[in-house]
Amino acid sequence: MKRLVNMEKFFERYPNTPQGKTSSVRFSDIRFLKAKEQAAKPTVAVEVIAQHVNDFLQKMGMKPIENPIYSLNDIKIEANIPKIDYKNIQKQFNLNSKSDIVWMKFTQDGYLGVVAVSNDINFDYPASSDAYNEKTTSGKWLHFTSGILIHKLNKKWDTSFVLLFPLANIPKPYTRGDIETAIGNYLIAQNIPIIDFYSHNY
Repeated sequence: MKRLVNMEKFFERYPNTPQGKTSSVRFSDIRFLKAKEQAAKPTVAVEVIAQHVNDFLQKMGMKPIENPIYSLNDIKIEANIPKIDYKNIQKQFNLNSKSDIVWMKFTQDGYLGVVAVSNDINFDYPASSDAYNEKTTSGKWLHFTSGILIHKLNKKWDTSFVLLFPLANIPKPYTRGDIETAIGNYLIAQNIPIIDFYSHNY
């Protein structure tokens, strides 16, 4: 497949992405300091961010999404998880998997919080700093990094919408995770602040 020059660089892990213990908000402040830095920048309109993502998709020979602002106003949210009909989205966009979705959530004051992938849209938010280290019964961390970062910055999620980009024609040899990484890095290159700056690189 023919691609524009220099697109491959966005699929590479972002330089100086923390690894190991330094990648954890529970054992290092690297990601929080980066989040604080991002939050000091001016916000960018959701529509502008959506256009950048569609530009990326088109450059990759993928189909842009005409209306990526996905309203959640009429969708029930339980335990910070909106009850989205992913099977319907899969059918509507002819996806190979209902997990072939890149999505983005925002803070109430307009910051892009995270670039994510899969059918797991959530608005995770710890009740207090005491909850950062809580685990599930299976031993996994209860709260996601993005939720902890938002809480530490005294921000809250905007639960009225997300940006939703179903990936109907992922070009070989890439995976949905590769596209997630590249979209996040592409937005960084367009000077879009992202609170959970490194998330799409893992």
